Amino acid sequence: MARPWKKKARWPHTARNGSKSYAVGFYDHEGRERTRSFPSAKVASQWMNDYSTAERRGIDSLCRFLLDLDAREANSELEGRTIGEVIQLYFAHNAPDMADGLATSTFRTYRGSAKRHLLGHRGVSRGHRLEPAAYAVRFAAQPAHRFNDPGPVRGLRDAMKHANVGPSARSHVWRVLSAVLSWAAHSDLVPEIQTNACLVANENVSSRRKSMRGRSGRVGVRRRGEEIRSWALAPIAVELIKAQMLARAVSARKPLLAFRDAAVVSLSFGLGLRPQEAFGVRWCALDGARAFIDEVISQDGLQSLGKTPGSTGRPVKAPAVMRDDLARWRECLREHGHPARDIDFVIPGNLAGSGFGICDDETGAWHLSPNQIKKWGPRYLTPAVKVVANSSYAYRRLLGATPYGLRRGGISARLRCEDAQSVAHQCGTSLEMLSQHYSYEIDDYGIHGPRSVDDQWRAARASVTECRSCSDEQRRG
Repeated sequence: MARPWKKKARWPHTARNGSKSYAVGFYDHEGRERTRSFPSAKVASQWMNDYSTAERRGIDSLCRFLLDLDAREANSELEGRTIGEVIQLYFAHNAPDMADGLATSTFRTYRGSAKRHLLGHRGVSRGHRLEPAAYAVRFAAQPAHRFNDPGPVRGLRDAMKHANVGPSARSHVWRVLSAVLSWAAHSDLVPEIQTNACLVANENVSSRRKSMRGRSGRVGVRRRGEEIRSWALAPIAVELIKAQMLARAVSARKPLLAFRDAAVVSLSFGLGLRPQEAFGVRWCALDGARAFIDEVISQDGLQSLGKTPGSTGRPVKAPAVMRDDLARWRECLREHGHPARDIDFVIPGNLAGSGFGICDDETGAWHLSPNQIKKWGPRYLTPAVKVVANSSYAYRRLLGATPYGLRRGGISARLRCEDAQSVAHQCGTSLEMLSQHYSYEIDDYGIHGPRSVDDQWRAARASVTECRSCSDEQRRG
């Protein structure tokens, strides 16, 4: 971005009363050309230097710099500030580089949702540019002081429904707006907002009225019936997916990647891990019958703090079946000339070549980049799931399974015979989240009764092995 420049036609500008002002041109954080006047050349030069310093630190720092000045200048005209300006101020003061800023992924998600639905920016859908949403443009222009009352936020909710915005997007926008108003109510920078109107307006009507539900007639996100097959993967589904991944090693150009994918499935299911946790596990974290989750891979790189306060620094019970799978995977790495030291990651990031992965400067170990983690599911898990789902009518419901389905299935399997409080602590979640998202009766729980994860897993593996043996015999016959 260009450095601020002196407006030659107005440097200085002399008023009729003889006073002088010095005009400076600059580009704001959104790339629009602006002009600001100063009472002296010295003050103007100092401001230009401050602008350059903020701009070099990044777009978020520049945004904070400009909006801070705007906020001080608007103190005498608080009623003239719009809710759109308050939202931009929120993102400027809660950027990831701030001491108490949002996590990088949360910040990007919040800002993307706000730009489209709260600020009225253009959008993009499947490569096509979308015009600004009319309801968002109207919303952003409303005076900020009106948001002490629930009326404007209720109006936004109704406008989004009438614009056919989906329930998931509406829920996320509501969460972002509530975060903005809570911050504003506690910030001296926005004295015109004293309360979070979303808390007053949050009647949660959709949970009571059938007419407000989705086409499926279901309230909330908890899956039921056949939907569970892909939402929380059962041990039999895990074994079928792994078998398909390993079968690909015969014809794959890089067979080691097929063995890697099977190891990812075992690790994620066995420990009930989130994707960013599974790819951050080192060999030294696997200590006998326990595994310690100490690091995660986020948009900011390797971190010791995870998604929730209890997601790192926790021990997890490690099933014997998973330990055996990973022991074979470690031998496979060494056979192919890759290091498998205690300090190395269980899933190295450079198996596809030297141009992949990120090297940890402290240990020299390679882990996957956030982009590799994001693409692992669609690129490697989904093809295996499709083959399994198309191989038999009984497994057709597996279509749509994602890496998170391994976590949900692993936790559901553990809840068959383990204390729920212990599972919640070891898996970095809460009892409420277990009930809402993780506790599912996968397979035939009512028939077999409580069984350990190892017993369930071994039974599933034996069943898959027997079926594959029968299929091989039929082909040979």
